[in-house]
Amino acid sequence: MTLRIEQPHIFPHNIVAGVTERNTELFPETGLSLLKAQILTGEEAEQHRFHLAKAIGVERDALKFQRQVHGTELRFLANDNHERNTYEPFNESDGMMTATRGFVLCVGIADCAGVLLYDAENGAIAGLHSGWKGTHGNIVRGGIEEMHKRFGTNAASLLAYISPCASGERYIVREDVAQFFTAPALSRINAQEYTFDNRLRIKEQLLECGVLPEHCEVAPGCTISEERYHSHRRDGSAAGRMVAFIGMK
Repeated sequence: MTLRIEQPHIFPHNIVAGVTERNTELFPETGLSLLKAQILTGEEAEQHRFHLAKAIGVERDALKFQRQVHGTELRFLANDNHERNTYEPFNESDGMMTATRGFVLCVGIADCAGVLLYDAENGAIAGLHSGWKGTHGNIVRGGIEEMHKRFGTNAASLLAYISPCASGERYIVREDVAQFFTAPALSRINAQEYTFDNRLRIKEQLLECGVLPEHCEVAPGCTISEERYHSHRRDGSAAGRMVAFIGMK
């Protein structure tokens, strides 16, 4: 079984990173889903996680997850606490970071963006979940500041990847969301609706933190319009969850 996994180009060869696709040719009923969502049982989700571990050449225990709640809570993973982020029930957070080689941080996505960070100078990584709420709360800044505290991370040395997500052309929001953002990430369609470019705002936040433009990779894929991705906006309760993942070999 060969899984289709979208590969970032920004990271060096000592980093294992990617974004899982739906792989409906292998999983015709649900697509590959690394979180249960509303379509899998816990046992089925575990089977899918084993498939991912095999595809990227790691043990199942290497995969670390979190129960995401669209907040800005960050979690540090070390050898003494990693088991709680390996099997359900997962710890509640929207960002994980570690300096432990072999851990693979998995960020669940299905229209929200996964933001992967690598600090080569200090040997540290982070995986952040940034939907509009996470972007409004600037989980990117929180993640980079926490990496600086824990590892001595210099933002200018970070490599950053923003995963496929809902595109600025297809992500339609109303005033309850639009009130938190401005142009160019926000564009009015009519009196009630706007389009919101989440990944553009995330990239702006990375640059505002001091990440260099040439160190940022923004995936072009749109989860809403491209069937190879899971999309909650497109498929509702029938949507599974992809993961954006990163680990140090």
